[in-house]
Amino acid sequence: MTTEPSFTRYLSLIDDPEAFQACLARPLPTCIWANPLKTTPEAVAKFMQAQGVECESRPWHKNVFRSRNWDKPGSTVGFAAGWYNVQEEISLTAARVLDPQPGECILDLCAAPGCKTVQIASRLAGSGMVVANEVQIPRLAILQTMLNRMGLLNTIVTNDDGGTIPLPPHSFDRVLVDAPCSGEGAMRKSRASWKEWNPQYSRQIASTQRKLLDRALQFVKPGGIVVYSTCTFAPEENEATIDAVLGDRGYVEPAEIPALRGMPGLLQWKQQSFRADLVRAQRYFPHFNDTGGFFVARIRRTDVELNPPTAEPETYQHQATPLDNSYPLEWFCQRFGIDPAVFSGLRLWVKGKDKIWIAETACEPTLQPMAQTIGIPFLRLLSRTFKPTTSALQRFGRYATRNIIELNNCEAAWQFLAGQSQHIQASANSGYVHVRYGSFELGCGLYQQGCLYSQVPKNLRAK
Repeated sequence: MTTEPSFTRYLSLIDDPEAFQACLARPLPTCIWANPLKTTPEAVAKFMQAQGVECESRPWHKNVFRSRNWDKPGSTVGFAAGWYNVQEEISLTAARVLDPQPGECILDLCAAPGCKTVQIASRLAGSGMVVANEVQIPRLAILQTMLNRMGLLNTIVTNDDGGTIPLPPHSFDRVLVDAPCSGEGAMRKSRASWKEWNPQYSRQIASTQRKLLDRALQFVKPGGIVVYSTCTFAPEENEATIDAVLGDRGYVEPAEIPALRGMPGLLQWKQQSFRADLVRAQRYFPHFNDTGGFFVARIRRTDVELNPPTAEPETYQHQATPLDNSYPLEWFCQRFGIDPAVFSGLRLWVKGKDKIWIAETACEPTLQPMAQTIGIPFLRLLSRTFKPTTSALQRFGRYATRNIIELNNCEAAWQFLAGQSQHIQASANSGYVHVRYGSFELGCGLYQQGCLYSQVPKNLRAK
């Protein structure tokens, strides 16, 4: 088997090979995305400045900041409280090109770790829903943690193979296929990715990519949008995949983003020619915007199939049951002094033996596959009472007026987020409390006899 160096095979495509290779040798800037569900870009900028972090806003996205002197952006109170997420900047283009709209039903076919899911769901403005699917169990847990920390109430998580997942055809307004790939565009992020291009692996992964894109085109409604993206430079996994799958089911629309430099998709590679509308796709080489590498294409589905694929028989194997009993919500509102009107447009679900979930009313579990999560966990059922979740209090704690413990320094906040107990005098009643530090809603604690016991679960604890 022969191999080619990962870089040199692309030099004929690049306007400035020296700038390209010099960029690959530099550290990748840190990029964060401010979570509009919990804060504002202005508040995040002030927080970063207070940490002594130099940052710059990005002209192409109001919620995005870049820093060159921040080694541990995931080790702050702001990160643990869900104020922002850390993500490679250029990969944010996938959700931007998808352009989700309020009220839509959207599928993220390969969702973990969840960065793009969060951006999509936050754009729906209290209506619509996102089905976030992930096939790998370890990555599924990462996805669930992400959605809980960011406080998403309009997302269903499923665990299935995206190439065979049994969802109804023509049931989504938009579908994102952020496909698994050879990952060449992530070389600046991980030196371990600096390896020889492997034609055998590229052919294997391209087969998976084609199945995913074909499935996405089946799921999207006629007139809907499919976005296909990868973090690789390889035409075999980008233009060739779309050329092999799309046919006459749709066409590629322009995907340019103002204030970001890109280059058109390829119409030819080696001895292979591609369909003419692939010129509307976008390739981002690292030296264009001082980022990683990325490919993104926006596809408009046009035709109506005469014999569309049929879904599996509709059976409720789940799953989850809507909770008609209002007492759990009343208990939560009474315990923390929250106006019940805050929960207008939300609904409780029971899933499993001891957990109650909360989600927007438009967020409805799929018939198949089984919903792993619905919105965020709200309460746990104990023998004589309820235990509020940290995810719920981080999301709704800003509305609390009673049984709150205000921590007065960052050290105490960090201790709480790390899962440690501490002695403190507070006016809160004994029992479960909401813990806050300044503008940060930290989550659930248990207050007894002058001691605050952190109830932050392991997956949300500060590192």
